[in-house]
Amino acid sequence: MQDAPEEVAAKTAGKVQEAHNDLVLSFLALRKAIGILGLFLPAGLLVFAAFQPAGLLPSISHYYYSPMSDLFVGTMVAIGVFLWAYEGYRPDGDELITDKRVGRAAALGAFGVAFSPIPPETDVVCTVLQCALGNRVAALVHYGAAVLFFAALAVFCLVLFVKSAGGQSSPKRRRNGIFRVCGWTIVAALALIVALGLLPGPEMKARINGLSLVFWFEAVAVVAFAFSWIVKGRMIAPLNG
Repeated sequence: MQDAPEEVAAKTAGKVQEAHNDLVLSFLALRKAIGILGLFLPAGLLVFAAFQPAGLLPSISHYYYSPMSDLFVGTMVAIGVFLWAYEGYRPDGDELITDKRVGRAAALGAFGVAFSPIPPETDVVCTVLQCALGNRVAALVHYGAAVLFFAALAVFCLVLFVKSAGGQSSPKRRRNGIFRVCGWTIVAALALIVALGLLPGPEMKARINGLSLVFWFEAVAVVAFAFSWIVKGRMIAPLNG
C-alpha cells in the first residue's frame, strides 16, 4: 500500500529538516572543536611552564624544542585540519573572501607553523623542511605562516563572522561586538609581535625573551581566536538568543 501524497510530502520534509539539522550541528561541533583546541594550547604550555625552573620560553614556537613539542605540533596540526575541513556558508555570487578560502589559508598557516619551526638555539637533528631549505629559509617560512595564520583568523572575526543574511537580533549584535573585539585583539597582538621583532640590538632581544613578551602576545591572540570560535559555535548560551 502506497502512502498518500500528503504523507510522502511530510516524510520528505522531515528528512530534509533532519539533514539540515545534522549539517548545522556538524558546523557547530567543528567550530567548538577549533575553539577548544585554541584554548588548550596556551593553557597547556602555561601549566607546563609553572613546573619548570626556567619558567616560560620566549614564544609559543620555542616549545617545538621542548618536552611539549608533541602538544605544540599536534594541536597546530589538529587546528589546521579542522580549518581546512571548515566549509562555512556558501558564497553569494563571486565573493572573494569566503569561509572556505579563509579557512584553508589559516590551515596552511597552521601547518607552516607546525612543520617549519624557528631555528634551534642548540645542535639538534633538523626537520625535513630545515634539512631541505636550511634554517634561515625555514624560519622565514615559519614567520610567514604565523602571519598568514593570525591574519586569516582576524578576517574570520572582522569580516565573516559578523555577516548577516537579514536584520540583526540583539544577541547577534552582541556576538558581533565580541567578534570585532577578538579580531582587533588579534591584529593588535600581531602588530606588537612584528614591532618587537624589528627592535634592534641583542640586548633588547634578550630583554624581550627574558620577559617572554612574544609568548604573551601570541597567547592573547590565540585566546581571542579561540573565544571567537567558541562564541560562533554557540557554546555560551546567553549569547545565543
